Amino acid sequence: MDLPIAGAKLLATTPFKDDRGIFEVFWEQADLAAAGISFAPVSACHSYNQKSGILRGMHFQSPPHGQPKLVACVHGAAWDVLLDLRPDSPTYKRWHGETLVAGSGRAIFIPAGCAHGFCTVKAETTIAYLIQGDFNPAAAGVVRWNDSAFGIEWPVSDPFLSERDRLAPDFGA
Repeated sequence: MDLPIAGAKLLATTPFKDDRGIFEVFWEQADLAAAGISFAPVSACHSYNQKSGILRGMHFQSPPHGQPKLVACVHGAAWDVLLDLRPDSPTYKRWHGETLVAGSGRAIFIPAGCAHGFCTVKAETTIAYLIQGDFNPAAAGVVRWNDSAFGIEWPVSDPFLSERDRLAPDFGA
């Protein structure tokens, strides 16, 4: 399903549930290709978060080092946000958020050039990422989670933040 950010997609599969629990496919190359997404991940990462109200973001890689991502929640729940920072995009400076819940079969494809962040809405939340492209520390950027230039609506007003995220500049700075 297309999201209101150019090139972003919400992917949904039907998890298999039985008395043992849930089996969920969160990435199939053929499914992404059928959705018009060319995606060749080179790394897989997990973000483990102990408390509700932890906010990580808004992080991005500056061009030409952009990294498309496929993001899913594998434990707990989070408010997941992407922000379009591509000046030539029809959705430039717009954001979109989705609640991701473990076992729901939902994942978000985030195009290169978009910032990404999330806020845990349950304790013990784990977010999984598949990432295309190598991380380049010199291209790593962050914009402030509550920058008024974007008006992102978060489920918390006083989140737990890393020092990097707490000190992130406004977009126009």
